[in-house]
Amino acid sequence: MATWNQTRMTNLMEQWIPLKRAFPDSLGGVHRNRLRCTVNLQPSSLSCVYRIRLEYSLEINPKVFVEDPALEERDGKRPPHLYQGNSLCLYLPGGNEWDDSMLLAETIIPWTSEWLLHYEIWLATGEWHGGGIHPGDGVKIQNDQSDRHPEARTRRRLN
Repeated sequence: MATWNQTRMTNLMEQWIPLKRAFPDSLGGVHRNRLRCTVNLQPSSLSCVYRIRLEYSLEINPKVFVEDPALEERDGKRPPHLYQGNSLCLYLPGGNEWDDSMLLAETIIPWTSEWLLHYEIWLATGEWHGGGIHPGDGVKIQNDQSDRHPEARTRRRLN
């Protein structure tokens, strides 16, 4: 009989294998119940190539960071849709856009590419055309992407 720890590792491997298939040049893997990988993304043929880092375990929501090139400010303002610590705001925690039954390779990575495209447009125009609610919009959300346990999947919006 598999222990809870072994089950968690299997679930992470079920995320890692499609990531590696979709992005063969990605680096990383699963270690100590945490999936961590770097992926190169180019949101459009005119875009630069971004190296992003994805971190995920079954206790926390996925976090994505742009490692290279560094995100730039525009007119002294940092890009919209960033959490503290500079992880990308890709979806609203507590909503129904992402849950741990979904594959990272089919959700988080494409959403990251879309975020990067909107970031480039924001750099050029000063306007964010990606829509959505992000930290600082006056809606208080759980912006630390805090811990969650598989049996307690309810993420709540804080008022």
